[in-house]
Amino acid sequence: MIPIYQKLLRPILFKLDAEIAHEQSVRILSLLSKSMLVRRTLHSLVGFHSQNKNSSVDCMGLHFRNRIGQAAGLDKNGLFPGISEALGFGHVEVGTVTPIAQEGNEKPRLFRFPNSSALINRMGFNNYGVYSLVKNIEKYYPKKIRKVPLGINIGKGKATPIENALEDYIEGYKAVATTADYITINISSPNTPNLRMLQDVSYLEPLLKGFMEVRKFRSEESGLSNPPCLVKISPDEPLALVDNIVGLILDNGFDGVIACNTSVESPKEWQGKSIPKGGISGRPIEKKSTEIIRFINKLTNGKLLIIGSGGIHDLESAQRKLDVGASLLQIYSSMVYRGPLWPSMLGKRIPLAKGW
Repeated sequence: MIPIYQKLLRPILFKLDAEIAHEQSVRILSLLSKSMLVRRTLHSLVGFHSQNKNSSVDCMGLHFRNRIGQAAGLDKNGLFPGISEALGFGHVEVGTVTPIAQEGNEKPRLFRFPNSSALINRMGFNNYGVYSLVKNIEKYYPKKIRKVPLGINIGKGKATPIENALEDYIEGYKAVATTADYITINISSPNTPNLRMLQDVSYLEPLLKGFMEVRKFRSEESGLSNPPCLVKISPDEPLALVDNIVGLILDNGFDGVIACNTSVESPKEWQGKSIPKGGISGRPIEKKSTEIIRFINKLTNGKLLIIGSGGIHDLESAQRKLDVGASLLQIYSSMVYRGPLWPSMLGKRIPLAKGW
């Protein structure tokens, strides 16, 4: 299937504008996801590739059938998580979603670089809003039918002043807390103005503290358990700042970190070329994201759960992230280049993970 995709289907898709191709794919997957029969059939044909007793792992009190997850951004509005599960992902993360719907940045805003197996996006959290996402999930992918954990990635609205960011994250959390198996706070997208300022200690400390206070109050007031919470960080920050960020994540009781988001720093192979502004994903950021994982793992003596993301394009690049401390992995760009069977093939081939 991977050779068929690369030789036949990908050339057709790549003749289309990158975002148009993505939108058409989302429409098809969304329609397919509404049919339980289609999902079961697809799982029987494809999902078995991901079944390997030596690849399952327990993290954050959740069971993952393998360590390969779908990164946020592929399914912003939670339209096809059931299909993603059937394709062999060990977990699925949807979003980033904001409290109210927003269009995102001006087009064009998604670009392919096939020679580098890379993408650049400056989407800007375009989504239908958190309540639309929750409605989709509860209707077509509720907890009672899931076979893999579902993560929901929440962010700040473009129009929300940076000083009021906490309000957006709290609203997002309250909206998804009973639906998500885990929640990710996105403070590191380069495509929402000033969002990465939230990684500065002066903003991050009150943000994380305030968020966890609301999380604790919700549990005490309702008696409901809280889903695990993670923070997604940038690969572009100096290690001294990463040290501070990780310290605050630990101090405030978060369950883990996703390392990393897209990068705005062009790789050496692109120097001298005219490159669109936006976040780079795919093979060019593999080394950078892996080094951040290595740093965090050493900094915390392996005591903080790390989900590795960024530049996983083959088995070796996946293994490198596992070797330096990641316990779970997420992919996005490599799906574009290697096709729909890629997560199941990769998920079956990577080894047993340590538990959390």
